Amino acid sequence: MKNIEIHSIKTDLPYSIISKKYNSAQNDSIVFICSATGVLQGYYSKFASFLSEHGFTVYTFDYGGIGLSKKQSLKNFDTTLTNWATNDIENVIKYIKSLHPNKKINCLCHSIGGQLIGLVPSNKIIHNLVLVTSQNINHRFWKGFSKIQTFLNYHLLIPTVTYLYGYLPSKRIMKMENLPKSMAFEFAKWGRSKNHVFSLKGKKSLFHHQITGNITSYSTENDNFAPKEAVDWMAKKYENGNNVRKHLIAKNYNVKSIGHFGFFKSKFKDSIWLEFLSDLQQ
Repeated sequence: MKNIEIHSIKTDLPYSIISKKYNSAQNDSIVFICSATGVLQGYYSKFASFLSEHGFTVYTFDYGGIGLSKKQSLKNFDTTLTNWATNDIENVIKYIKSLHPNKKINCLCHSIGGQLIGLVPSNKIIHNLVLVTSQNINHRFWKGFSKIQTFLNYHLLIPTVTYLYGYLPSKRIMKMENLPKSMAFEFAKWGRSKNHVFSLKGKKSLFHHQITGNITSYSTENDNFAPKEAVDWMAKKYENGNNVRKHLIAKNYNVKSIGHFGFFKSKFKDSIWLEFLSDLQQ
């Protein structure tokens, strides 16, 4: 499409981040989208185009080792989950700011994106922040068999399989993109921690308090990846923003289920997407 550009963003580590820019005729404000774990930026393409049609210039990107930002086999490439925040997202923000120094910069984070954005030193420039199913991933927020399964994922499955393969073969396990070794080990460590990164990192590495604009956090019923209570927990960590929590019920949108990934399906362009649009336009 003519309104989409490919940008290669240099980082402080020996790899670049590949971003897609969706240009808008109005170019009123900027939105960058932080993807979920192992989800390609292309998954958000229809939503990004929707935003560009409504006056936003939009940037999506792939984390290091994922999608367009993967330049070699994961057996020969490694990066950490923390690097995804302090290197990948940090340099994306700086790059966008350099191109649009006088524009309002907004951010929409899906799942792990909303966990990572709190670790990004430059996050203070964010005007409006939308968190979609961003959660504490510790097993205590799940119930029944799902609680046991989540516990085993972080304590046994992910560490063991990652050690054996030299990376996490997510395509076989969860039908997501494969993940770098150190990223997967750190992801499992976060899952084992009751207090998430807040008991794993010092205060100097936490920047949740810097975001003081409007923050809207979404969850939905029957989300096997992000129970409501887990999303509640994460939303409260962005304590200095103007916070709004929204828990969506599927029947109110005339569907049986929304799910962890359904928010970005085009069938919601006249409902949920309009809510996102309103949040970003504040």
